[in-house]
Amino acid sequence: MKHQNKTIKSRYLRSFICSTILITLLLGLSVSCKKTEMEEHQEPVGTPDIITLTEKSSELLTLKKEKVALRLIPIQFTASGRIGFNEKKLVHITSRVSGWVEKVYAFVGDKVRAGDTLVSIYSPEFLSAQGEFIQAEERLKSISQSDSVELHTATALYRSAKAKLLLLSVTEREAEELEDTHQPSSHLVIRSPLSGTVLESNVISGNVVQKGDNFFQLSDLSSLWITASVYEKDISLVRIGQRVTINTSAISGKDYQGSVEAISDVLDETTRTFKVRVLVDNKTGELKPEMFCEVIFESTLQNKLLAIPEIAVQSLGEEQVVFTPSGKNTFTKKSVKLGRHLGGFVEILGGLEPGEEIVTEGSYTLKSELMKGQMGEE
Repeated sequence: MKHQNKTIKSRYLRSFICSTILITLLLGLSVSCKKTEMEEHQEPVGTPDIITLTEKSSELLTLKKEKVALRLIPIQFTASGRIGFNEKKLVHITSRVSGWVEKVYAFVGDKVRAGDTLVSIYSPEFLSAQGEFIQAEERLKSISQSDSVELHTATALYRSAKAKLLLLSVTEREAEELEDTHQPSSHLVIRSPLSGTVLESNVISGNVVQKGDNFFQLSDLSSLWITASVYEKDISLVRIGQRVTINTSAISGKDYQGSVEAISDVLDETTRTFKVRVLVDNKTGELKPEMFCEVIFESTLQNKLLAIPEIAVQSLGEEQVVFTPSGKNTFTKKSVKLGRHLGGFVEILGGLEPGEEIVTEGSYTLKSELMKGQMGEE
């Protein structure tokens, strides 16, 4: 009986061991199959700098390529500038008589037109000048044409009296009216000599004024002067009448066109620059005096430089890159070192050689594909 029990236990033990071995083998085979299946379906991991497009993507995308080459590029340089008033259209209006202010019609910031009334002044001096003119005119009329000496003297007095009125800001039309009516005005009206903006006003109604007092400063801001500081190494490239491009950080993304009006003959010893005056149109009123700006000069001279279209260059963080074809529907990212931007082109200082092919139009799309691939890896 004991022998029979031992035999049964031995059979159970062998059966358990065999079952355990079989299960272990089956589990190992299953894991191996799954691993093989995963390996078969896993997509190969690409190099981060390489983009491979599918046939469908390649057909949908518009990519243009060109070879890197030396180009004849006009020499450009940039100078810092400061915007100021066009002094040909800047006026100071002062009192030409003594008296007191009756009324002020224009104030700082006002837009005025040529001929608009700025201020009226009561002035005994003005009344006296009108009286002298009336007397001179009456005397001239009363003299016989045959008395040449007396006529010459009276004519000289008449012209002198009229010139005095004109110097006091009386217009020709007002002088003619006074000559016709003999009705003097008690108030001298001062009018704007130009259309522009009132920049300063130092006159208040009721104030006593003296001859020579400063009343207003006005300027026509439809054109402005820019003073550009050009380094001595670049001054030989500047010419009168030369067209320039102006931009300012205050108005981003917009360029203005100007022309060189004057070039200083004297070097500033402190900054080692020459002052160059540029005239810029400002009919839009966007540019303001005292703004800082950049002035881009383009010479008629040309340099042979390694340059590519700006659209070929893409930014990846602080890295500047281009894409070069490296196989069918495959493109490789290349880092480049950039120099000056030259009218739609950019100078290449490193990373490319003449003859290499790059993608121009469509490079942004390749950049997007590259970034999607990198995000997928993460």
